[in-house]
Amino acid sequence: MTSCPVVSQALKAAVKLACPTLVLASQSPNRRALLEDCNVKVVVRPQDINEICGLTEPSAVVRTLSRQKMDSYLRSPLFDKTIPAIAVDTLVCLDGNLLGKPADKSDAARMLAQLSGRTHEVLSGMSVYNPASEDVSVVCDTSLVRFRNLSDDDIAWYINTGDPIGAAGAYKIQSHGFRLIDDISGSFSNIIGLPLEKLVGILA
Repeated sequence: MTSCPVVSQALKAAVKLACPTLVLASQSPNRRALLEDCNVKVVVRPQDINEICGLTEPSAVVRTLSRQKMDSYLRSPLFDKTIPAIAVDTLVCLDGNLLGKPADKSDAARMLAQLSGRTHEVLSGMSVYNPASEDVSVVCDTSLVRFRNLSDDDIAWYINTGDPIGAAGAYKIQSHGFRLIDDISGSFSNIIGLPLEKLVGILA
């Protein structure tokens, strides 16, 4: 890709209309930045959970982990039933194998080499608390990402940008990562880690 995709102004406006204020049950700076770019007032309520669910099917894993984060927030003394809230978990899946966040630079290089020249899935499980119904909806969104063939120099350059650490699959499309990618299919915001289209669909 020669340039990074963007979230459309129409989608940003729809997000702002659906949730002018939103609780983010996560400390993810990428999700917060994405919401703030839509002019949403974000209330950050990070949840410290043990991100192990005992499941292996990718969509079930991300849905379950997002619900665990949401349940933790709903039980917390900071829960505000008047404000919409979301909890999200995002993973990269290649050939049925889940790729989380790399442990270090060596692990990041291994992941990027695996993704080189291949198409993988980005799955986000999202739990949404809707104050209008006082109910929680749990959804999963999947986007496809095709990497170009990466040389050792490409991987070394990208690791030196600092992007891979803390990123599922060892890349951030919204930063330098788009340069590694040939094509995407599906929600761009989902690849960042928050499927905005699904959020609007639930809260609108």
